Amino acid sequence: MPFEYKTQVTAHDIDTNCLATPTSIIKYMMEAVDRNMLNAKPSYQELMDKGLSFIVSRTAVEVFRPLKEYEDITVQTWATPSKNVSFPRSYVIKSGEETVAQGLAIWALVDTNEGRLIRGSEFSTDAYGTAEAITLNIPSRFKLPDIPFEKCGQREIMYSDVDRNFHMNNTKYFDMLFDYIPNREKIFMSSCLVNYIAEAPIGKTVEIFISNPEKTDGSDEIIYYFKTEIEGSTNIQARIGIKYI
Repeated sequence: MPFEYKTQVTAHDIDTNCLATPTSIIKYMMEAVDRNMLNAKPSYQELMDKGLSFIVSRTAVEVFRPLKEYEDITVQTWATPSKNVSFPRSYVIKSGEETVAQGLAIWALVDTNEGRLIRGSEFSTDAYGTAEAITLNIPSRFKLPDIPFEKCGQREIMYSDVDRNFHMNNTKYFDMLFDYIPNREKIFMSSCLVNYIAEAPIGKTVEIFISNPEKTDGSDEIIYYFKTEIEGSTNIQARIGIKYI
């Protein structure tokens, strides 16, 4: 049975169209995980106290329509048991009975003392509530295509960007990338796939590169590819889908 919590799109979650920003949508999903772990135990902090840390390695999210200011939503999440070093997490955002967004994230559990990945046979997610992973209408993974990229910006990682691990919070990337897509005020994020390759520590500068837009076959979705680098090494890779409002 999934864990769920109810919340509302606030005035601090929206863009100029009074619609939830890309980062806000991902935050609702990530907040569900933290609340699930806090409620069911062990919590994220309790794991950290034992030298263990969940780190997201891959995210896939599809958004069926924008979320509006002050819209009441229910966010659901559940874990899928792992047989290797990948710990899947599924997410659903509902407005009433309508599914507005859904996603799948792949997490790794790291032993920070020994610097190794924990296998599913060593850690059970049963306490969090488990079920089969959600099936998306988009690919759950992607490989960055061999296409031209143009540098579109850079960002120094500041204190307000980082989480308790002192690297950029995984939710912060979405608004950062979306800012470089043209006609921001006329579009919404309809899908996103992100490969988290390396952390972005506080004080480092992230360089951002964007591709030309691609139209998807049989859809009104437009795709942009991104890659970010820190000191010449890959930070993340992303495939962002947009649709016009």
